[in-house]
Amino acid sequence: MNITSTFSVAGRCSTTGALGAIVTSSSPSVGARCPWVKSNIGVILTQNVTDPRLADIGLSALEKGYNAQSSIRTMVAASDFPDFRQLAVVDANGGSGVFTGEKALGVHGDFYANNVASIGNLLSNPEIPKAMGQHFLEQKELSLPDRLISALELGFNMGGELDQEHSIALLVYHPDAPFAYVDLRVDYSDDPLNDLKKLWEIYSPQAENYKSRAIEPEFAPSYGVKGDE
Repeated sequence: MNITSTFSVAGRCSTTGALGAIVTSSSPSVGARCPWVKSNIGVILTQNVTDPRLADIGLSALEKGYNAQSSIRTMVAASDFPDFRQLAVVDANGGSGVFTGEKALGVHGDFYANNVASIGNLLSNPEIPKAMGQHFLEQKELSLPDRLISALELGFNMGGELDQEHSIALLVYHPDAPFAYVDLRVDYSDDPLNDLKKLWEIYSPQAENYKSRAIEPEFAPSYGVKGDE
């Protein structure tokens, strides 16, 4: 059996109401399993012998008006194997919560505060989740995607996982659109963090334009491709 390590951050921007998550893992395609976001509802991270189905349950609780802590309790109660799960939630009001089961892999940790929750397993340093969460809270001058990247980069700099990180995902939703503002993934790389940073450097100047093209196409800027006049 392949044992994979994962660490992540879920966050909310109190200024814009944007919600997002960033996650990295030694296994491929972490973005397909672990981070889940719904505009104006909340953010859920589900990892450590991951059961993605729990995210639907947690988001459903948030949609019905329950807070982050209630969403955590609902997912734990719904799971047949809660001892294997690691969960984090940030709701649309900034409430947060975390859960780490007794059978979480290796060195693990979690942290939550208003507008942020961070978790990790098979870590080189148990303080990584707390440090990432606190760093996120300190970077209020940055956009939400940049805050999330900066927080995760601190985790890398503290030693990250015991195994080599290979995949990474960044997912952000704005409150004025039901679709992702940012959804970037690196599915298998020897340098996933820097690959993601390069992708964000390319995409960030275009992100607002893509939202405009969906919501107000008549006012959207030109596409900048051949034949577009």
